[in-house]
Amino acid sequence: MHADALVVGAGIAGLTTAARLLQLGLRVDVVDRADGIQAAGAGIMLHPNALAHLDHLGPALAAAGRPIARQITTDPDGTAAALDWAAVWGGDRLPLAIQRRTLSDLMLRHLPPDTVRWSAEPTGLTRADDHVEVAFADGDTRRYGVVLGADGINSWTRRHVDPAARPRYLGHLYWRTTVESVPPFDFDDWRIWRSGGHFFGGMPIGGGRHHVFLQAGLADPPRVAPDRAYAEMAAIAATMGPAVDALVRSLDPEDRYNVRPAQGLSVERWADGRVALVGDAAHSFSPATTQGGAMAIEDTSVLADELARHGVGPAALAAYQARRLPRVRDFARMARLHGTLSSAVQARLAPGRTPGDGTPTGSAAWFRRLYRPLMDAA
Repeated sequence: MHADALVVGAGIAGLTTAARLLQLGLRVDVVDRADGIQAAGAGIMLHPNALAHLDHLGPALAAAGRPIARQITTDPDGTAAALDWAAVWGGDRLPLAIQRRTLSDLMLRHLPPDTVRWSAEPTGLTRADDHVEVAFADGDTRRYGVVLGADGINSWTRRHVDPAARPRYLGHLYWRTTVESVPPFDFDDWRIWRSGGHFFGGMPIGGGRHHVFLQAGLADPPRVAPDRAYAEMAAIAATMGPAVDALVRSLDPEDRYNVRPAQGLSVERWADGRVALVGDAAHSFSPATTQGGAMAIEDTSVLADELARHGVGPAALAAYQARRLPRVRDFARMARLHGTLSSAVQARLAPGRTPGDGTPTGSAAWFRRLYRPLMDAA
């Protein structure tokens, strides 16, 4: 066999999976059809339940990002509510915001050279009792003990595990970019302005950059051409009030804006024999939950635990599915509550408050209750 495990996809899920399996002493091959890191989006929020499983990155991770202590949400009338994240997670634990590309580069540097083969696209998969044979677009064929699909929401691997599973549109479109941390994007908090079903916001992500996003509630996801990305974003911002309109007008129309619909996915079958799914290939949630990456990182830790327990084979992958499927179902229920509950709680607790007034006493308690299922992993 070429290696114990083939990991398809070199995103956050794939690179973390490789690191965990290498720690077990397994031979790992990571392949990706891209010619290098393709870190979609701009920034990512890593809550403590994700950070607890990234210890292999050491202090470099914290140095590369920015801890986020507060989330401040402002309504069109200027009413604002502040959420204290330390009160939600307990102790001194805070979420860490970091640029996606920076995180991917850091993960890649912590793998042995040549672990990842770029421009390598799998095209065929043949199962045997003791291995899986994978054919590649360049004509190469290799054998592995297990194949792990960490290849995202449009996963090639998923067709070999649960071909009926399909992503679904969640009712909102996202614009994302990064800007220099200079006025007006020089604040230290995670700030959100909301109006009419739309949310605009930003946060520091380290390296002198801010992550900026617009979440637009739209019944049908329009196709936004790259040369129209800023104009479409500005048109929505103009309906959200003068504060958001001014912030968007301060952006550079020539910058690159990543525009994608929010998609949901919940796969009922994660493993089939020696093939299994990890991260967005198995589950996807609205970016508003800021837990998509964390759920993928949790997957990798459980997967490595079961491979250590059962050895490289179907028993480990079946045990992995048995542990993760209930967890992700519980989180899916939490995700459905997240937007409704966060809006209702802040609207009820925040009348007349501004960020300088302090945190509403009940807000952190409500969010702590909502995040309770995630606490053990942190």
